[in-house]
Amino acid sequence: MVSISTREDCRAVQRLPFCYLCGTAFLPGDNRTRDHLPPQTVFAVRDRKIGPVLWLPAHPLCNETQGTNDQKIGQLIGLRRYEVPASRRDRQLKVEVFPRQVLAAITNLDIDQVVWRWVRGFHAALYRAHLPVTPIRALTTPFPRAERQSSGPQIEPMKEPQHRIIVKTIKTNRVKKNLDLVHTNNGKLRYECVWCQSDQGEWMCFFGLDIYDWQDLGDIGTQPRRGCAGFYRLPGGIFPMNATKTVSTLLIIPNLHPLDPFGP
Repeated sequence: MVSISTREDCRAVQRLPFCYLCGTAFLPGDNRTRDHLPPQTVFAVRDRKIGPVLWLPAHPLCNETQGTNDQKIGQLIGLRRYEVPASRRDRQLKVEVFPRQVLAAITNLDIDQVVWRWVRGFHAALYRAHLPVTPIRALTTPFPRAERQSSGPQIEPMKEPQHRIIVKTIKTNRVKKNLDLVHTNNGKLRYECVWCQSDQGEWMCFFGLDIYDWQDLGDIGTQPRRGCAGFYRLPGGIFPMNATKTVSTLLIIPNLHPLDPFGP
């Protein structure tokens, strides 16, 4: 099991010899920036100081486009703590209300894109290897997605059967203490994953991600309340040499919340 849950663990990955975003090895004299994962704007002030904090080296050019998204995701998750920027000028999120559907939506933040960036960072930290933007991947966040149409927003259907399998796999392996994990910021960030082999022999990483029990932020009544979970596959269907592989068990695993990888 690979674990990043102490200050020593985090210090070790700060010396990665490559940019976790582009995968290019650093050359002598290259400028490097600290990219916090997730950005510290996500966390309450006390949770930025207690426990380990994860940051990875990146090229400034690779990282510089992320600043506005970091502010937006920080303000979104801050709502979980009832925090709102005092000045309207500092509020980065654009919220649009659709009265006919009794819905409100954030229209200027691609949450999936933000989460995938974090997942790529967690992969680099755990396995000391670059994770390219693989086309074979899937993600469900607590936030339903919608497509804007003339009649109003159309909620995209959730891949519920797939999500349930991932959640059950993570819970089963957690009981067996058989997960790779990143736990930081006073336990408010939890990322856990395990590698599973398909019937075709290809390996996939099943993962779950929780920040401040953020599933409560996404429950709008149009879809089931759920946690964040997904999977990705490396090119060639291989798995990292130090990755943890899934195990089966005859134990009956409590699963009162089958859509939440961190619920009971």
